[in-house]
Amino acid sequence: MQFKSFIFKTILIVLLLPVGCATQKARPYIGAKLSDKQSIDLSKVKTLTFPQVKEIIVSEGLHFTSLKADAGITITSPEINGEFKCNGIVRFQKPGKIRVIGSKFAAGTVFDMISDGENYWFYLPKEKVVYKGKCNVIKKTNTDAYIFPDDIAALLEYDRLFEGRHAYMETWPSFWSVHILDGRGEEFVPYGRLKVDRIYNTVDELTMFKPDSFIRAQASFSDYTEINGQTVPNAVQIHWPDTNTTLTLNLNNIIINEPLKPEIFLFKKPKKAEIIETN
Repeated sequence: MQFKSFIFKTILIVLLLPVGCATQKARPYIGAKLSDKQSIDLSKVKTLTFPQVKEIIVSEGLHFTSLKADAGITITSPEINGEFKCNGIVRFQKPGKIRVIGSKFAAGTVFDMISDGENYWFYLPKEKVVYKGKCNVIKKTNTDAYIFPDDIAALLEYDRLFEGRHAYMETWPSFWSVHILDGRGEEFVPYGRLKVDRIYNTVDELTMFKPDSFIRAQASFSDYTEINGQTVPNAVQIHWPDTNTTLTLNLNNIIINEPLKPEIFLFKKPKKAEIIETN
């Protein structure tokens, strides 16, 4: 495709797609009013080109390979009639591997979710049910599953979003909005959107889209801290519009880039548990 043709098609996408399907189910930016704050020190706002911003995103992601942490966990969903809180652990390993276990002192394990990069499982011991599916495959809309572990892993690997895809950037007073597009022949559809802070160069939000351009999942990252020279968010919030579910992980005792045992991400079918396919 010639360069002028590509630019023309990109402009059409900017004008048409984000205003149509892609934003119909979008949550407002958690930091949407950041650009309206009067306390922003304009002298600290950086002016960078798109290649420079992309390099920051990719390099930060490449240097972040694994994570171990304890977590305060909050789930808000119609499935649980409001808000549920518990403590737990989080284990993450590139590529695509994650495990989150939630527990309460009196009740023991209340959920166990795993993704090994190819398959995922969401186990609810009390209900004796396991929701299982293939990663990166469209989920059924009528499933009772309301959290998808593979989405969590994908949202923590935002450097991989650019692989084989087109992207462009919008510059706002306090952040850059990076749009990532998937090419399908002569057409482009939204694949992801990143919000990058212009002062701290941190990824504050990431939105992932489904093939129909509706939002698949949306995450916010906040309360960044530096660990071994790497900036890591202490708080991660993920929202699934289809199930109106929000998962919040407040991380502590964080250890990064330490090798994790492969068996952590192996699923063992619980006794007397029903397996339900979600794809």
